[in-house]
Amino acid sequence: MADKKKQDLPSKIKWLSRFFSLAGNIAPVTAIDILVRLVFTPQKRVLRPPHKAILKKAQKHIIKVNEFRSPEKKVEMKYYVWGSSHRTVLLVHGWDAMALDFYKMIPVLVENGYRVIAIDGPAHGGSGGDTSNLLHFKEAMVQLIEKIGTPYAIIGHSMGGAASAYLLMEFDIIVNRLIMIAIPIASGRFFEQVFDMLKVPLKMQKVFFKGMEEEFNIPMDKMNLAKRREKIKADKVMLIYDEDDEVVSLSDIKHFLSLHPEIKSVNAKGSGHNTIIRNKKVIEEIIGFLE
Repeated sequence: MADKKKQDLPSKIKWLSRFFSLAGNIAPVTAIDILVRLVFTPQKRVLRPPHKAILKKAQKHIIKVNEFRSPEKKVEMKYYVWGSSHRTVLLVHGWDAMALDFYKMIPVLVENGYRVIAIDGPAHGGSGGDTSNLLHFKEAMVQLIEKIGTPYAIIGHSMGGAASAYLLMEFDIIVNRLIMIAIPIASGRFFEQVFDMLKVPLKMQKVFFKGMEEEFNIPMDKMNLAKRREKIKADKVMLIYDEDDEVVSLSDIKHFLSLHPEIKSVNAKGSGHNTIIRNKKVIEEIIGFLE
């Protein structure tokens, strides 16, 4: 089954690239609608044995959070708890991921004396909703923290790490530790890479980015951590990355770190974008930093 998925992915990319290269010029309105749904609709995933095993040990909870930009509408967001320490670590997954993807990190955190809370972000895992985005994650996290209290530390992977950084920049929330793992520094650059792969015409890309700014009511520069001047309100911050990461830009990460020498950095070379959170050395680095 895994081999079939690997074979299907390139064929889907080829099909989409053909579609956007043609439809982007012939029927741009239709094409942009499809592109928006594609970009902001995460894939549903099946639980594997390691996910099921860690789920059995969890306390399961639900909180109703606001739909993105629609506070009058609510969506059910699931979160899970392991351990009972007074020091809470909040885990925030990335795009197309889920709380249980931290299955290797969670027991190590509990063994080291932490209570662990992990969310299924809106439209991810077992949570409700069809579409989501980085800002939706950030706003849902604020509502969760209002319920559970301010955690000792936040550990965020990929988009979840970026959302955590923006959260601590924009809200009156202060944590002892923030650990960001394989995060996209500039959201615009991430989308550009995806669009290049899909051969989305430049005209369509411009329409997409303009639409994003109008929908989110925020300029794209504000979606670039390297261009933000607000302080990340954490006593200590660590950024873990893989210099060979196929998803995020190494040059963006290096530029961001050059602007913030106070941030501890760890290059987990060869760990992979999605599997970096299950890398043994990465988990050891995290435990050491939390202490």
